[in-house]
Amino acid sequence: MGQWTDARLMDAIRDHYPVVAAELLEPLLTFLTVARDLVGGDSDKVVVMLVISVRTKQSPDFVKLSNEQLDRGEIAILPSLGVNIRSIADSTGMPRETVRRKVAELVADGMLVRVGKDVRYTAAGYIAVAPARDAIEVLAMRNFKTVHALLGD
Repeated sequence: MGQWTDARLMDAIRDHYPVVAAELLEPLLTFLTVARDLVGGDSDKVVVMLVISVRTKQSPDFVKLSNEQLDRGEIAILPSLGVNIRSIADSTGMPRETVRRKVAELVADGMLVRVGKDVRYTAAGYIAVAPARDAIEVLAMRNFKTVHALLGD
């Protein structure tokens, strides 16, 4: 893909969007449906958890962990670069009170824990969202295949 600058790649996707739209959107829809079901049908909780997931995945301490450690629940509270109610609200445009309430519900469910002002995943929460991670992996694979087929070799 050396010849494909970001601008050329975006132009190709836009030019062929009617052809590839279903292939790009279907795995995204699957992810959103799976993720929403994991949190009792509450899409706001999905957004909150995605923000926390991004900050978790950005942590240098998180990337040192193995899938086996995470899947076995060896790490009680996952490392994170830090995210709090205010930063979640600011980054998503959700009202702070809504974020506070959703976080409180997720803490009560054992998915998240408060560490000072920060909000982090628990081992149980990380394990519980495995189906959503699986759906993200399928989304990435399908999008790669779709764009690769569009561009050719």
